[in-house]
Amino acid sequence: MKNCFLTGLLLLVCLPFVFGQPVSPEPHYKIYKGTSALQDRIFYLFTLLERVPGVTQLINKDSTLTALRDEYTQRITHPVSSGDFTAPLQFAGSTISEVSSAFITLLQQHPKEMEQLVSEMRSSGLFQLYAGKTDPVLLSFAWKDAADGVNYILNAYTNGKGLRYPVIDSATYYVMSPAYKAMVQRVIEDAGKKKPDLFFQPSLHVALELLTLNRRDEAVRYEPLSDTNRDAYKQIKKTDWNKYPYTAMLILGASPVAKEAISETGKSRCRTGAELYRKGMAPFIIVSGGHVRPVGTQYSEAVEMRKYLVNELKIPASAVMVDPYARHTTTNVRNAVRIVWQSGIPAGKRMMCVSDVMHVAYVNSPMFTQRCTIELGYMPAADIKQADLYFLSFLPDLRSLQVNVFDPLDP
Repeated sequence: MKNCFLTGLLLLVCLPFVFGQPVSPEPHYKIYKGTSALQDRIFYLFTLLERVPGVTQLINKDSTLTALRDEYTQRITHPVSSGDFTAPLQFAGSTISEVSSAFITLLQQHPKEMEQLVSEMRSSGLFQLYAGKTDPVLLSFAWKDAADGVNYILNAYTNGKGLRYPVIDSATYYVMSPAYKAMVQRVIEDAGKKKPDLFFQPSLHVALELLTLNRRDEAVRYEPLSDTNRDAYKQIKKTDWNKYPYTAMLILGASPVAKEAISETGKSRCRTGAELYRKGMAPFIIVSGGHVRPVGTQYSEAVEMRKYLVNELKIPASAVMVDPYARHTTTNVRNAVRIVWQSGIPAGKRMMCVSDVMHVAYVNSPMFTQRCTIELGYMPAADIKQADLYFLSFLPDLRSLQVNVFDPLDP
């Protein structure tokens, strides 16, 4: 699969055309709304392909892409009765390369409509890892990510294989049980009753329904965050940033070990953060942590930490924002950078990261940098400086806006 795509990329690099100048992400970019909030959050490229004016019509005039639509329609309307139900719906490496080539042809032949598509991609920031690439390469990388992400969900939530974090991200049910296989079969049959407009829709619909079937909708439970953090977002507009050494204070979450709402470690980190807040170190606190442990918990670490800060430690509610999604330290930092950018906090100034001694040391270690590079493709925190045993500071890296299709519970 990888070799096919790389071969296609070599051709892209040699292409003599480049569309438009790179567009910086817009802080207040308005997301197109598709048929599914999960789709918008995980697979925004597919939403754009469905919603940007003229693009759907172009795709449906392309012989390669219409042939693929008919092929995948056939696959979903005639599902296998046993074995690996979703294997025929996955995108093979040859298919990924074929689609990439078709998109490049559309870019060449229909620059007006396709430039609008690429402009939306760049403005959204959700493809920021490829912002420095030419339009053809940007679109090819984004398409490959989306295809690989669909494959990831189809494989993980039917076979239980390939999960990056199997302990906390697995299916709700035992995937090998006859009852679960029957449910998957029903999902495919229901999806087969819908007439797809575009080639990727049969596979995409099944992938999203598998997440819904397993109640793994964590990625959209608190959207939009501008509403979840409404009071703080209003306060940001009134803030004199020159009064504070740092723009925001990230407090890293800690999962409970049993059924309690908040862990003792989480409380301790909140107390440290509250003390630093009262010293005037930063005007806002971002608490970070999702529905992680125990698996299926009703509690979000961040939501419970905000309650503790506001109700017990008497921090003003308008000073506390939640990132209720992060499942790892890597995404604690990444998601805090996203909140800084999207809320209007100055992204060119330093922010803090607060935790216990060993955790802070880990964030400031080569091990953490390596893990971020492997799992995210970049380091979300730049120029880290440890100022104290309990906190460090860093500059936000806007590559953090990049959506991660391999973490569908917190993309």
